[in-house]
Amino acid sequence: MSGRKSYTSEKLNDRFDNPFTLVNYAISLTKERLRRDPGSETNPVIDVLEIIASGEDLLIEEDNDEQEEEAEPAS
Repeated sequence: MSGRKSYTSEKLNDRFDNPFTLVNYAISLTKERLRRDPGSETNPVIDVLEIIASGEDLLIEEDNDEQEEEAEPAS
């Protein structure tokens, strides 16, 4: 198993209630990534885990929230 990165860290433990929550979240991001780019040449699971570990997924969520707010009509 040498040469593989470890994706477990205290940061991830602080962000997720338990490992199952992390796995379910990673699955949902991977499904979305495959839906958007089904012909990806890289392993989408590894890509998503790297995104989560680096915290980049938080930026993606913020962008999605802003887009949803812009799409809602003003009352």
